Amino acid sequence: MEIQDWKSMAGMAGVYRKARELGLETNIAELETFGFTVIEPEKTGAPAGFAQRLLDKVMEIARQEDDLAVELNKHSDAEKPAYGRQLFHLLERDPVFVEALMNPAVRTMGSYMMGLSYRLFSMVAFVKEGSARSTHMHTDSVGVPTPLPAYGAVCNVSWILTDYTPENGTLGMVPGSHRNCRHPTEFEQPKFIGGGMDDSMVTPVMAKPGSLAVFTGNTWHCTYPKTSDGVRAHIATAFCRNYMNPAESYDDMPDALIAPHGPELARLLGRNAWQGYRAEGPKLENMALVRAAYQSQYG
Repeated sequence: MEIQDWKSMAGMAGVYRKARELGLETNIAELETFGFTVIEPEKTGAPAGFAQRLLDKVMEIARQEDDLAVELNKHSDAEKPAYGRQLFHLLERDPVFVEALMNPAVRTMGSYMMGLSYRLFSMVAFVKEGSARSTHMHTDSVGVPTPLPAYGAVCNVSWILTDYTPENGTLGMVPGSHRNCRHPTEFEQPKFIGGGMDDSMVTPVMAKPGSLAVFTGNTWHCTYPKTSDGVRAHIATAFCRNYMNPAESYDDMPDALIAPHGPELARLLGRNAWQGYRAEGPKLENMALVRAAYQSQYG
């Protein structure tokens, strides 16, 4: 079918044309049906060795950063949700993270799920070394009360940096759970027997380094217990709808880092956001920039 610029689609036809160009139509179908999908490395359009570059930089930061510098890492081992490290606010730390954000497949899936005015919510690296227990079942719609909006308020596009298998503590998804439009209850948490997961609802995400694991903010997910040695790592790039308050602030990100990537990166970071005005009212030019930046990207 020829995809035209139908006025009723408010520009989303351009997003779908981009998805078709990148070969992501099947992934969109899986996302709609199951609430998650895996984009294989060869479909991301990333250069050879990109996942290794990301992993090397993540591990360099992990080695240099005091693990207690992050508030979530200060709990005792018994209280830690997943026995892992979380590295926040990556975008300014190295250009490779900007490259990861601006990847066409990443942005296409983000704009498809969150609409044309989508914003960057956060960019967090998750690192586990050695054995690790499971993360509890949850959604990424943090702070959004039940019932969750069916169209989703946030989404997750994660760069997988190591082999993701059950033994390596991969993500566990509940297919179709995005249609429940609510958070899982304590009663619905997976059970664990002999160090493994015993829950017929959960399916493991099987992914190679360089893949993208994509899922909606309504999709129920957890992690499998990590029983292998070595490193397990991914970078979760979360996007949100324009009206959401992003988790990370990029107000002080230098203009010199943003300018080379054009108006789209500035818009993703909220540099031209129309919200936050006082008595003077919103800047109409900033409201217009939301659509103008999109049109410059997709035409």
